[in-house]
Amino acid sequence: MPEPIPNPASAEADARFLTRPLSVLLDFVRFGAALLVAVGHAVQLGIYRGPFPFGLRMQHYCVIVFFVLSGLVISSSVLGGRSSLPRYFVARISRILPVAIPALLFAVLAAYVLAGTLPVAIDNSPNDPIAVASRLLPPMAFVSAWPGMPAPVWNPPYWSLCYEVWFYAIFAMAVFLRGWARVATIIIGCFSAGGAILLLMPVWLLGVVLTHTPAARRLPLPIAPVAMAVSLCLALALFEVDRAVLNPLLKAWWPGEVQWSEWALADFAMGLIMVMALVSLRPVAERFAGTVMRMKEPAALLAGFSFTLYLFHWPLLQLARSHGLVAGRSPMAFAALLAVVVAACALISLLTERQSPRIRRWMEARMFAPAPDAVKA
Repeated sequence: MPEPIPNPASAEADARFLTRPLSVLLDFVRFGAALLVAVGHAVQLGIYRGPFPFGLRMQHYCVIVFFVLSGLVISSSVLGGRSSLPRYFVARISRILPVAIPALLFAVLAAYVLAGTLPVAIDNSPNDPIAVASRLLPPMAFVSAWPGMPAPVWNPPYWSLCYEVWFYAIFAMAVFLRGWARVATIIIGCFSAGGAILLLMPVWLLGVVLTHTPAARRLPLPIAPVAMAVSLCLALALFEVDRAVLNPLLKAWWPGEVQWSEWALADFAMGLIMVMALVSLRPVAERFAGTVMRMKEPAALLAGFSFTLYLFHWPLLQLARSHGLVAGRSPMAFAALLAVVVAACALISLLTERQSPRIRRWMEARMFAPAPDAVKA
């Protein structure tokens, strides 16, 4: 999941791709993508069996939206030498761990303690303690997305976070290190991540490219709606060729296991479409900056628990199903059940995501506090 969208404070920052108004709109996009993932997974788990206009690929492509946004935000946060390797890792750790670790533990608690008696779909909760440990400890080290590794108990969406952690690490090696140290650590990092994870890193890097492409900031406003419409048409067209053409093509030329990257070619295509959408959204956000900035607070409120929504919705949905709380074919019942899940995630975020700034300040105060002699001077 991407970082909270930064709020640049200088005129120079406003000239970068990620402007204040665009940041506000992307907060809405971030929450919307997390919500659509939850909706898609609820359908996949059989909680809702009524009319649904989207296929099960919708939630997967929403993850690709997250990847592009993540690359954009992380790259923007280190532009102009505003960060360092230690501060970068403090920011990532304080952002990820307060949500990731509770999500893994809650999923185990839900599967083995809180669950009802009814069976659930896609149940990966083994009874053997060693098997349970194998589904809990590797995710805590963010290696559960390696080929052959089992998914965490009641939390398959966790795979994308494992991918992103490796993207963060390799990106940091490239940005903050120099000379042979950079080359050596990037090689080691790529080798450790493995080919399956690296297959999707170009998607994440598309967001990075946006921050370093001046032409992306120069799309004329009259062309922006046309470009947005074209990106929407391309996204719909992708649904016609991803399974039939792109996925078989990847299987034909990629020699190793792909694990969660079996859609890599289609995902890159969706990443390019997302880039087009972002480029077309930027001038619109600037044109209506006053109106957009008035929506800053609700956008931040929704985006402020999107990470929690993404990592907690699956165990919450499974928990509901195990107690017989399903919507059947009723859209109204489905909307009500989803509202409960979203509200639960918002409350949980008070103990997880909302604590990230406090944890970050605590870590920075201890790691970067001035020496006593410097304070006296």
